[in-house]
Amino acid sequence: MKQVFFCLVLCLIVVQPASAYLDLDELIPSLVSKGFDRIIESQADNLYGIIGVNSSDIQPAVSTMMAQKNDFLTNPSVQKEKNFTAFWYFVFYLIFLLAGGIAVMKESADPSSMGNTYGTWRNRYFEIAIIAPLVWAFYLYGLEWLFSLEYVMAKSAFLESMDFVSYSPTNVLAYLMRAISSVSIMLIFYYRYLVVGIVSEYFLLFAAAAFFPWTRSFARTVFTYGTVMLFSRLIMCMVLLGGTGIMSGFPAPFNKSILVYNVITIMALFSGVICILYPLIAIFANPIKYRITGALYD
Repeated sequence: MKQVFFCLVLCLIVVQPASAYLDLDELIPSLVSKGFDRIIESQADNLYGIIGVNSSDIQPAVSTMMAQKNDFLTNPSVQKEKNFTAFWYFVFYLIFLLAGGIAVMKESADPSSMGNTYGTWRNRYFEIAIIAPLVWAFYLYGLEWLFSLEYVMAKSAFLESMDFVSYSPTNVLAYLMRAISSVSIMLIFYYRYLVVGIVSEYFLLFAAAAFFPWTRSFARTVFTYGTVMLFSRLIMCMVLLGGTGIMSGFPAPFNKSILVYNVITIMALFSGVICILYPLIAIFANPIKYRITGALYD
């Protein structure tokens, strides 16, 4: 017991001169602040871990998705379903030609029609017989051209926006904000890839549904949503380009502020979320549009 007491006395003698130089009023808040900073930093690292990257390679991953080619049509899943949808599209086309041809002949043989060229089946028959092969050709050639156009425009806009700002965060809050925005952008692009990939896989079946009145509205909604999601990257890149262009005109140090860039990124993310929610927004926007139009004419 005496030995333990003797050791404690020696420790107090050694520590006492050093503690005279320490201000606990400054030390404790500093330790608490560093603790909160470490918590925030760990949360940002956890966000990076959600999508399987870390803080060192998140920006290259985001940049790659912002400027990568639209390889939806070369995706193995799309290629696997491509022949399936093309086959059934061709089957539906042949069935329509045969069944529609019989209906047209009956309509022509009907004395009540008197050779009326505006018969119900006659117009529908020639419309689908001519347009359906053009849709097939567009899927084989024109759709890829449309994807390439979006890629060139989005890549140009994004590369221009990268010239204006440094992506290095200056504090833990900026680090966390960059983590949230980067992970959100990655998730938006995962969802974009999913939607556009599904539309690409079953493009011809949706096109076949668009030929008939009872499924036309559904097919039109799917195509519109697919187009919106395809160009959502371009919309986000244009927001980044416009925002960073305005930011470059700010006086220093705001023209290189990561906080200002985070605000621009949030605006780009907001535009991406609007694209994702387009079907819901369209449901509520149409009645409002009709009310406004009616009010203007009244």
